[in-house]
Amino acid sequence: MKISVIIPVYNVERYLKQCLESVITQTFRNLEIILVNDGSTDGSAQICNKFAKKDQRIKVIHQINGGVSSARNRGIKIANGDYITFVDSDDWLTSDMYENMVSIIVSANLPEVVMCDFLNVKNNVSEKVNANIRNGFYNKENIINELYPTLLVTENFGRIPIVSACICLFEKSLLVQNNIYFDEQLRYSEDYLFMAAVLINVQSFYYMKEHYYYNYLQVEDSRSKKYKPEWWENLLSLNKKLRKLLSDNKEYDFERQLKLQLIHSALFVSSSIYRDQNILKSQKLTLFKALFDDKNLRESFIDIRFKKQSLSQKVVLLLMKKRMPQSYLNYLHYIAKLKK
Repeated sequence: MKISVIIPVYNVERYLKQCLESVITQTFRNLEIILVNDGSTDGSAQICNKFAKKDQRIKVIHQINGGVSSARNRGIKIANGDYITFVDSDDWLTSDMYENMVSIIVSANLPEVVMCDFLNVKNNVSEKVNANIRNGFYNKENIINELYPTLLVTENFGRIPIVSACICLFEKSLLVQNNIYFDEQLRYSEDYLFMAAVLINVQSFYYMKEHYYYNYLQVEDSRSKKYKPEWWENLLSLNKKLRKLLSDNKEYDFERQLKLQLIHSALFVSSSIYRDQNILKSQKLTLFKALFDDKNLRESFIDIRFKKQSLSQKVVLLLMKKRMPQSYLNYLHYIAKLKK
């Protein structure tokens, strides 16, 4: 069995060596390592070439900058492995990650997708992150009954169980035969749509609960710290693409999830606006109003009753639904004071 490891690379010379060392020193040796240098302008390209010279398993592709989805898709198209996986170039792996995942594949009747857990690493502190689903093997009936209900969103808007491509091994034939690639028009949340397409098409899945093999580096200038105007349009596009993928599904009715998913996106955007200290109060109110008035968001509130949200979440959602930006801002201030 061979695994193709696809690593998009873009201006990560500070972290790239650690990432690549963690891949080439895997105890499972039958790897094809595909580095896609996505138009880096720092020393990343030279690091890729240097590693390729010392390890024959490494293939380097240099391309004009097209984004992480473009780089991943380039890797999928040339991959020769039985299974495909992805690594972000500022992250790193434990040395036995792939050996242990392959062992599960062999012993569990060749599931099409295997997923492990990961560590969030921030300021040299690691936090264990696992999914709120059971350990073990899932057949198609299990997938429909146990995974579909939280495929897009949880009722309390918590972390969804299956969202990251980097902690999974995917059978290559699953991706190729079902034409599953990353959407290159999405600049954010590309894993979200990809993993939804995978779970809709997969017939078997295995979750290695509490096996923390992947180290995900959280840098200080994360996207949650500073609001970006293009987020909402990107998230609207994501929701429309998810609707196209799921609305006619004959195995499960995703309508409620699709509505909640867009509402959750609006909560993320509004929270980012609120936390951004560079935005004046008057500008925040203007941005809230434009967001709350969006036709797609207003339609998502139709026939939706909130069940498992906290009281504070329900108040926030009501103010958003009623399109009351000033009251919304005041309530966020109130909640922030309570937390101090």
